[in-house]
Amino acid sequence: MSVTRRQFLLSTAGASVGAIIPSFYFRALEFFEQFGEPLLEAPGLATQDLCVVDNCGEYLELCVGDPFADFPPMTYREYFTRYDPDGFDSFESTWGLDPEELDSELPEEFRWDVAFMHDSPTAQAYHMLRKLDLGKELAGPEAVGGLDFVQESNMTSTWVSARARDEVTISLLQRRLNDLGTGIRVVTGYSL
Repeated sequence: MSVTRRQFLLSTAGASVGAIIPSFYFRALEFFEQFGEPLLEAPGLATQDLCVVDNCGEYLELCVGDPFADFPPMTYREYFTRYDPDGFDSFESTWGLDPEELDSELPEEFRWDVAFMHDSPTAQAYHMLRKLDLGKELAGPEAVGGLDFVQESNMTSTWVSARARDEVTISLLQRRLNDLGTGIRVVTGYSL
């Protein structure tokens, strides 16, 4: 006997929570099984888009706004004002800058590091979602959805992102965002 994706997901979720799974979970699972995409009930008045990017089938990454937006230039002054107000006291010795250089552009490689942690579409989603009460279906020991907040790094940079493990998690997330009255609309269809 072959096990369908739905049966697998149901048995996994049922085992992890050890309780009756809410009916919306079943509806979202059936919708995904039938149409191959998340069940998304848009908010009444959408004020912001949360985009889902399929990263080559590896994971579903969440982004605020355009996931492919370029990072705008930033000056040293803007950097210190936004991220390191105490840095104004030591910028000359730490950065080797003269006061007249405060309004010059940050080097591109440093601007990318700042963006990956704070300003990129993925970083914005990470910080926005971490502040919300995602509810028991998405967070905690009884969660049936798999939403992960990750901080990763390599030899050149560090970045943060929020990732959904599957399409049903995307459905649960949209429903929770609606319950909270955030006005956030989850948008799919992006891929790398």
